Amino acid sequence: MQIYLLATNFLALAALILGLGSFSGGRRSWRLVPLFLLVISRSLSLIVYLSVSNSSDARLLGGLEVFSAFCLVWTLVDFPAAWPTPWPLLARVGVAGAIILVSLALIPGWPVPSPLHSLVIAVFSTPFILVSAGGVRWPHLAVPFILAFGNFLSLLDLTTPAWLIYLLAYVFFISAIHGESVLTFRQKYAERQQMAEALVQEAIDSSREQQRWLEVSEILNTIPNLNQSMEHIVRSMAQATHVDRSAIFILDAQGAGQARLATLYNPQRPLHLVRQAEVRFDLEHCPPLQRSIETQEPLLLPQQNINGLDSLYGLWREDRAGPTLIQPLVIKGRPVGALMLGNPVTSRPIRPSDMRLCRQLAPQIATMVEHRRRYQELEAEAEAMAETVQKKTQEPDRHLAILETISDGVVVSDASGRVQLVNQAAERILGKLRWELLDQPIGTIYGEIDSGEPIENLAAAFSRRNQPLPTFFESDERAIQGRLIPWRSPQGEWLGIIAIFRDVSREVKADRARNDFIAALSRELRAPLTAIKGYSDLIVHGEIDEYSPEQLQVQRIIHSSADQMAAVLDNAIQISAQNRHKVLPRFEEVQVAAIIEDALRDLASLVRLRELKLTQHIPADLPPVAADPKHLRQILDNLLSNACRFTPPGGKVALQVSVEMERAGNTFHPRLLLTVTDNGVGIPRSEQKRIFDAFYQLKSQRAAEQRGMGMGLAVVKDLVELHNGRVWVESVVGEGSTFYVSLPLTQEY
Repeated sequence: MQIYLLATNFLALAALILGLGSFSGGRRSWRLVPLFLLVISRSLSLIVYLSVSNSSDARLLGGLEVFSAFCLVWTLVDFPAAWPTPWPLLARVGVAGAIILVSLALIPGWPVPSPLHSLVIAVFSTPFILVSAGGVRWPHLAVPFILAFGNFLSLLDLTTPAWLIYLLAYVFFISAIHGESVLTFRQKYAERQQMAEALVQEAIDSSREQQRWLEVSEILNTIPNLNQSMEHIVRSMAQATHVDRSAIFILDAQGAGQARLATLYNPQRPLHLVRQAEVRFDLEHCPPLQRSIETQEPLLLPQQNINGLDSLYGLWREDRAGPTLIQPLVIKGRPVGALMLGNPVTSRPIRPSDMRLCRQLAPQIATMVEHRRRYQELEAEAEAMAETVQKKTQEPDRHLAILETISDGVVVSDASGRVQLVNQAAERILGKLRWELLDQPIGTIYGEIDSGEPIENLAAAFSRRNQPLPTFFESDERAIQGRLIPWRSPQGEWLGIIAIFRDVSREVKADRARNDFIAALSRELRAPLTAIKGYSDLIVHGEIDEYSPEQLQVQRIIHSSADQMAAVLDNAIQISAQNRHKVLPRFEEVQVAAIIEDALRDLASLVRLRELKLTQHIPADLPPVAADPKHLRQILDNLLSNACRFTPPGGKVALQVSVEMERAGNTFHPRLLLTVTDNGVGIPRSEQKRIFDAFYQLKSQRAAEQRGMGMGLAVVKDLVELHNGRVWVESVVGEGSTFYVSLPLTQEY
C-alpha cells in the first residue's frame, strides 16, 4: 500500500508538471485546477496512511481515492467553447453527481464501498471524455476503462491487482496529457508557421506596392508642362489602377464651398478642359465629394451605395455610376482638391491596393494641383496686368485731362514724399506755378493747406488710422479745405500721398458769421446761467435760508434746467468748432473709471430731481484707454443726460463698462465698450439712424422738458468717430433704449 501511494504521488506530480507546459495560459488553463487537487489528494492519502491506522482512516483513504478518480477524469474532459445543446446541462449534472459521490464516500458508516463510487464516476465520465476530445483518443479513453476495471477488482477484494491497475491508469493518464502537450506544440508551431508565411507574403506585397508606388510617382514627375499636368496625372492614375474614369477636382480659393472639374480621363471620349472652360459647381450639390473633403478621409462607395454620385458623374454627362473612390488632396491640413477613381462601365470594385496607392500619392498630387492652381492665378494676373498696361498705354492722357478739368486742386507725391503731379486748380488755389511745386517735399504743400497741427503729428496720426485725414487752412484772405489720402497698391504697399483741396473762402465767411453769433450768444447766456446755477446750488444744499420742500423742489428744477441749458451751450460751441474743421483729438492714456466718477457726481442732482435709480458696473481691472479726456467726458455727459431726461420718474438708468475683443481681418483687438441703458420712452426703428443727425428731434417727444436742440447725439457721433470708434443704439418703443460706444484701447493700428 505504501509503495502504491508513493508511486501515485510521483505520477500525479509528473502529470502536474506536464500540465503546466500544456495548459498554462489560454482557454484551457482551468485544467490545472484538477491536476493540482490530484497532487494534494495523493499527498493526503500518503499522510493518512502513515498515521495511526483505524477504521475512520480507512474511510478517509477510500474517500480520497474517489476524489482522485474524479480529478483524473475531470482533467481529461476539455470543455469546448460551444458544445451541442444537451451536453452543457449533462456536464453540470455529472459534476454535481461526482461531488455528491465523493462526499458520501467520506461519511463514516456509509454502507456503499468507495470503489463502487469510483467505478460509477469512471463509467459515466467516458462519454464526456469522448465528446470533448472530438473523436477517439485511446489514451484518454483508456484511463476511465482501466479505473473502472481496477475498482471492479477492489470490489472483489483483489487489492494488490487493483493497485497495479490503478498505477497503469496513472501511466495512461500521463500519456494522455503528454499527447495533448505534443498536439498543443504542433498546433502552436503550425500557427507560427502560418503567421511567418503571412508576414513574408505581407512583406512581398508591401514591397510590390512600394515598387508600384515608386514607378507611378516617377511617372507623375515626368510632367511635360504645367498646362498638361492635370491630364498627365489622371491618365497615369487610370492606367496604373485600371479604372474606367479618373478625374481631379480643385477647390476654388476665392469662393467658399465652390469647386471645379479640372480634368477627366475617359479613354472612350478624351476631354481636355482649358481654364476658361472648367466646370464649376457647389460642393453641397455633391454630398460624397463634400463629405470626403470636409473629413479629409478617403471615401469608398461600392456598387450598392452610389447615392449622390449622379450629380458628380453628370458633370461630364455620364449617365452611369459605379464603384467610386474619392481621395482628398490636402497640404498641411488645408484641402486643395480631390482625386476620383471610378468604374461606371465595368462596375469592378476598387481594390484595397489601389486605395493605398492613392493615399500614398495624395501628397504628391496635392502639391502638383496647388502648383497648377497658382500657375493659373499668376497667368490670370499676368493677363490682367497686360490688359491694364495696354489700357494705360492706349489712354495715357485721359486721366490727366480729367484732372486738369476738375475744380479741386490735386497734388500727388511718390513713396519718398516728392511731388510728382499737380493740376491747374492746384496752381490757382496755391498761387504757385507747376514747376515750382514738382519734385518738392509734400511738406511744402501741406503748409499751404493746413494750419492746425505740425505735419509730423498729422503724419503720425495718418500712419495709425490709414484713412483720409482732413486738413484746413485759414488766413485773413482765404480758406482752404482738403484731405490727405493714402495711396497704396492692392497689396498694401505704400506708394505715396494724394492731396485734394478746394478754396472755401466764401463758405467760411458765411459760417464764421453764424458761428460768431452762436459763440457770442453762448457767452452772453453763460454768465446769467452761472449765477442762476450757483444760487440754486446754495439753496438746494441748505446754505441759504430754510425753504419748504415745495420750494426746494422748484429750486432743483431751476438747477437742473440750468445744467441742461449749459449742456446745450457746450454742444453748440462744440458743433460750431467742428463746423470750422475736424480737430484731431489729443490722445493720452486715460483712466476711464475716474472720468466716469466725475461725470456721475455732476449728474447726481439731475438723477435726484427726476427720482431715478442710477446703477453702474465698472470692472476694477479696467485698463487705460488712449483717448482725449475732454472728448470722452463730453460723450459720457451727453449719453447719460439724454438717458435721464427721456426716462420717466421712478425709472432706471444703467452704465456698464467692459473690454471686448473685436475681429479686424485675421486678428482680434481689445476695445472699450460703454453701454448706457434706460427704460424710458424708447426710439422708433424708423428714427434710430436719424437721431445722430445734428438738430434732429424725435417726432414722438411730447413733454416740453424733454425737448432739446438735437445736438447732443450728433456731438457724440462726431467725437466717437474721431477716436476711430463706433456708436449705435438698440431700442424698443415703450421699453427703453441702449446706447453702445466702442472705442479702441490704443490708436496704433
